[in-house]
Amino acid sequence: AKAQADCKRLLAGLDIQFEPLAPIGKEGGCGTPGAIMISSIADVAIEPPAEANCAFAEALHHWVAWSAKPAAMEHLKKKLTAVRNASAYACRRRNNSASGKMSQHAFVNALDISTLGFEDGSSTTIKGDWSGLKQLINNVGKSSFLARIRRDACIRFTTVLGPGSDPYHGDHFHIDLARRKGGYRICQ
Repeated sequence: AKAQADCKRLLAGLDIQFEPLAPIGKEGGCGTPGAIMISSIADVAIEPPAEANCAFAEALHHWVAWSAKPAAMEHLKKKLTAVRNASAYACRRRNNSASGKMSQHAFVNALDISTLGFEDGSSTTIKGDWSGLKQLINNVGKSSFLARIRRDACIRFTTVLGPGSDPYHGDHFHIDLARRKGGYRICQ
């Protein structure tokens, strides 16, 4: 109950549609006591809705509302209407490994984004529209849009991984709020 009350206070006044969830997991394991299911942020649908802890939801709100939406208009002259949730909560280790550290997905503290959709029905995919050859065949708008929102994600989140970071993140952006010693951040 305390976690849900804290969550409501943290998200009060933000343009975010969500439903409170029962606590996920157990203390010391996967999950969080203050989980929510986010369905949209600033009129941008999260498809399918994503489980998140409230601090992550707040950061996601700021990134969608203050970065991704304006960047879509600036770079593509299109209204952003959807963020495709490729993975949210999953009680698993990093990169689905059999050993090692737990993923931030396990703590309802991460989101993988594969596609962004626009009001005209078009979309951009991280895998298909991320720079490289696409820039050479007149796709600079989508590439510059993706580069901008990735850069801005690095301001809001403590981990941002995507194409070029490693073989596991070549087709999506992974964003999370992992806490590390000394405030260390990863932006790749």
